[in-house]
Amino acid sequence: MNRGFYTAISGVMSSVRRMEVAINDLANAQTPGYRAERTASASFSEQLVGQLGGGNDSSVRLGPLVLVNAAEAPELDLRQGPLSGTGRSLDVALDGPGFFVVDTPRGTAYTRDGGMSVDAQGNLTVGEGSRLMGENGPIQFNGGELAIGADGTIFSDGAPVDRLRMVEFTTGQHFQKLGANLVVPVNSTQPPADATSTNVLQGFIEGSNVDVTTTMTNMLELQRAYSANTRMIQFHDQMLTRAVNDIARPTG
Repeated sequence: MNRGFYTAISGVMSSVRRMEVAINDLANAQTPGYRAERTASASFSEQLVGQLGGGNDSSVRLGPLVLVNAAEAPELDLRQGPLSGTGRSLDVALDGPGFFVVDTPRGTAYTRDGGMSVDAQGNLTVGEGSRLMGENGPIQFNGGELAIGADGTIFSDGAPVDRLRMVEFTTGQHFQKLGANLVVPVNSTQPPADATSTNVLQGFIEGSNVDVTTTMTNMLELQRAYSANTRMIQFHDQMLTRAVNDIARPTG
C-alpha cells in the first residue's frame, strides 16, 4: 500500500515538473529564436532497461525495485522556427541548424536570437547585452550602412568589418538554458564545429518554434494526470487511515 502511495506522489511531481516546462514554452511563444523544450517521463519498464544498460547480462544487479514515474531532463527542440521579414538592417535570422556565438559575463554561450542592437561601446549585441562574436572577437560597428552577407560577413559602407561566428552541434547534443535565450552544451567534451550548413538572412527574424496547440494539448493531459494521481494519494491515505483505526483495532 505504501508503494502505491509513493508511486502516486512521484506521478504528481513528474506532472508538476513537466507543466513548468510547458508554461515556460507558452510564455516564450513570441520570443525571437526561442527553442522549445521536449519533456517526457520514464516508466518503470524504461528505468529497468536503463539500469540494465540495454544488454542481456544476467549478472548485472538492478538494485532495489522502484516503481516511480520520474520526469526526465527536458531536451531542446532544435527544429527551425518560422522566418519573418522585418526590413530592419540589424535583424538577422539563421536558416539552418547553426547558432550565433556570444560573449556573456558567464563565458561563451549560444543563441538563435538575431535581433541585434549596438551598445554604447559600438559592440553588436543581442538579448540582454550579450556581445556577438566574430572571427576576430566581439564585433565592433562604428556606424555607416550595415550589410550582412549570407555567410555572415558584415560590411559597413561596403567595407568588410568582420564575419559572424556561427557554429553547429553534433546530433544528440544536450543543452542547458542560461536564460535570456542563451544555451550552452551540457557535454563540454564535444565542442561545436564551424557552421557549414547555415546561412544568414538580413532583414529577417526567426520566431519561436513553440507549437502552441500541441503545448496546450500536453498541458491538458498533464492536468488530468495530476488530478488522477492526487485522487490516488487520497485513496491510499484513506486506506492507511482505515488500516490504523479499524483493521488494527483489538477485538477482545
